[in-house]
Amino acid sequence: MNNLTFMRQIVIVALLAVVAGCTVHPPGEREERDAASQAGKPFEKWIEVRRIPPLPENPTPDQLVEYALLNNAELEQHYWEWRSAIEQIPQDGTQSSTLNIAAGTNITNGHTSWGSSTVALSNDPMTDIKWPGKLDAAAKETLENAKAAGQRFIMAKYDLRNKVLSAYYDYALNAELIRLQQSNQQLLKTTVTITESKNRSGSSSQEDVLKASNEVDMSANDIANTESQLPGQRAAINALLSRPVNAPLAVPTELPPARSLAYGDAELIELAAIQNPELLALADEIRGRGEGIRLAKLQYVPDFNFSAGTDLIGVTQSVLGQATIPIFRYEAINAAIRQAEANLRASEATRRQTGNDLTAEMVADITIIRDADRQLDLFEHTILPRARQIVNIGRSAYETGRASLLGLLDDQRSLIAIERLVADLRIDREKHLAELESITARDLSRAVR
Repeated sequence: MNNLTFMRQIVIVALLAVVAGCTVHPPGEREERDAASQAGKPFEKWIEVRRIPPLPENPTPDQLVEYALLNNAELEQHYWEWRSAIEQIPQDGTQSSTLNIAAGTNITNGHTSWGSSTVALSNDPMTDIKWPGKLDAAAKETLENAKAAGQRFIMAKYDLRNKVLSAYYDYALNAELIRLQQSNQQLLKTTVTITESKNRSGSSSQEDVLKASNEVDMSANDIANTESQLPGQRAAINALLSRPVNAPLAVPTELPPARSLAYGDAELIELAAIQNPELLALADEIRGRGEGIRLAKLQYVPDFNFSAGTDLIGVTQSVLGQATIPIFRYEAINAAIRQAEANLRASEATRRQTGNDLTAEMVADITIIRDADRQLDLFEHTILPRARQIVNIGRSAYETGRASLLGLLDDQRSLIAIERLVADLRIDREKHLAELESITARDLSRAVR
């Protein structure tokens, strides 16, 4: 009988050890770990030993984005925050109580009495064994928070892409403005030459020569002022790429080609509603808040303690079970439930407002892109060719004495203003398209049906 009792004690203690040491792994944890492992391959090695392909001598916007996604430190930070959130899951899903082993014996006159020796096993009385449902709710809540961190990592990738493209477009626009100003300067220098020739022949005044020369000098100043902005823009791009700010980066030789928008307006808004990473992250957090409410309600369920002991000869055994009943914590538990419910309502409201804000932002971007397309069609096919023709006619008229210098200068100023406007429109359109892609987390120049 004693042996049978002792075996029962061992079974109880074994069960105690299993309960105290179990870990809840909620459905979806493995998939989240796999997703993080796949997404984080570029960051798994220390930066000193990474093999990041060098930038080409004249990188395209896509090549700059690809380099930034491999090297940007802020993006890496978001990845490790995601990984940290995943590693919190088994911590919250594991019993915090530990297994204590105690042994004792009596020593009389220097002699040990094995008959009075005992062995006892128990959980740590300072940390109760939690009801398994509490671990399940806690682990699921943490999993949803980890999923939200994963979505924010995706959002950070598209935000970084948007920043790199926007910085590159500003760099390319500045280079284009320099080229336009240099072309205008050549026209002005030609005008000075013509004016000086006319002055020598007596058909133009010295005042016209001075005015034309001032226009050339003002143009040179505009070029120098625009060129002075290139180092700062280059440094901004290098910072996004986690390169030294003075690292060489070729000045674009032309504006990037216009990309098509392969989706209709309603499709774009629908994409944002179902695919925006921030909205998906907030949805994950809302599900986590729901688990938080369940966890708060489970605090009514008592926690418990177990201990079992025996003497070494199997004569005396003991089993003790204790329940920690939250009799005096009902008010605090009720408050915790109300707090969890309030957190859920706050998250739901945040998601609604975020959705409204994103929709408004989408509408603004779409409107700007559509209007830019309209204006570019008008300027590039009608107004700009006409303005160039006006300058050519005006120059011929000035050379033959049928037009004034002021008229020719006005025509040239009008041409450069229109060319600058066209360049601004093209770049502004591409920047807003990149912003749309950041919101929808998709390349919108290629339709995916």
